[in-house]
Amino acid sequence: MAGKLNVLVLETDRGAADAAVEELTAAGHQVLRCHDAGAPSFPCRGVDDTRQCPFDTTPVDVALTVRSRPRSQPSPLEDGVSCALRRHVPLVVAGPAVMNPYEEYAAEVLDRTYDVTAAVERAAGAPLPTHGARAADALAGVLAVHGVEGCTPKVTVHRHAGRLSVSVEDADGLDHAVKSVASVRIIGALRELDRDAAGIDVVFEDRGARRPVSR
Repeated sequence: MAGKLNVLVLETDRGAADAAVEELTAAGHQVLRCHDAGAPSFPCRGVDDTRQCPFDTTPVDVALTVRSRPRSQPSPLEDGVSCALRRHVPLVVAGPAVMNPYEEYAAEVLDRTYDVTAAVERAAGAPLPTHGARAADALAGVLAVHGVEGCTPKVTVHRHAGRLSVSVEDADGLDHAVKSVASVRIIGALRELDRDAAGIDVVFEDRGARRPVSR
């Protein structure tokens, strides 16, 4: 099982996510909500008191919205989905596959509203493709400037506890100076993309040693 995750759970209709909440809680994950039970769809907790917004109080690892019926537009109770996407938090959509407005934005889409835990854990642990591409572009620019040829490191980015973890594999052909410059450029590129990340760690994986840099 994955480590404990902070999961923001949303729903199209009240009670639609009850089973998912029970599953996630039983699996040891913490469930976060944008709305108190029985409260109106507006305002959310963060409007009344920013100290109550899940994104302002806890590193959110993954968001799950449970859709009890086909609906082409987001429900008012799904307002937290937009907040998650703006912060680049992976999204899992559970429910009817038709008329899903989030399909192109979701890390995973399920055609059911139950048995969601494995999908949530996969989405939280998967590499972030947009972040990875941005970091790889930054690294490629540094290699070009320094005239480095024949070295094609693999760059992946994951989110954990609100921080971004960048792994640069097969970096044996890079000397310390190039790695230092590349780390700064990668961190700068990711900070520009994701200003909400609590921090950024860059690790060069080679046969000699792991060289971490954090910002």
